[in-house]
Amino acid sequence: MKETFRRIVQTWLIVPFTQFLKTGLSPNKLAQSFSIGICFGIMPLPGSTLTCTIAAVALKLNFGAIQLINYMVAPLQLILIYPFLKASAYITGIDIIAGSGSALIERLKLDTLNVLSEVGITIGVAFILWLLISIPLGIVLFKVSLPVFNRISVKRAIPNEE
Repeated sequence: MKETFRRIVQTWLIVPFTQFLKTGLSPNKLAQSFSIGICFGIMPLPGSTLTCTIAAVALKLNFGAIQLINYMVAPLQLILIYPFLKASAYITGIDIIAGSGSALIERLKLDTLNVLSEVGITIGVAFILWLLISIPLGIVLFKVSLPVFNRISVKRAIPNEE
């Protein structure tokens, strides 16, 4: 089991990121791409690919690295959508995901604007919760990944340039 995990990490993380370092990407920029890719990748809204693209362009990060991580955490995004929405429902008192799908459709037929407003509020609060979690998470991921990428860069004799 341990060997399988090590092989997966080597194949899907170390090798691709070593390749990014070989292209001249600095460990600092790679750590930024890594942390932002994870944070945007777990956003409880669709559009993480677009937000990662905007971040890559705005912060001059490596598009391939940020998207690789974004895609790698996509299953985590799907898993975390429910807890974000449940936490939002708890905070707002609006539980849009309670009951069956047919009950929600029935509510939509009877009071469309109110239901859409509740959905918008719940998603907005879920987004704010994600933001409050992702900022410290991004800082921690950056601080943890930077020494790792520095070590890989030195170990592989890859230049450490901005």
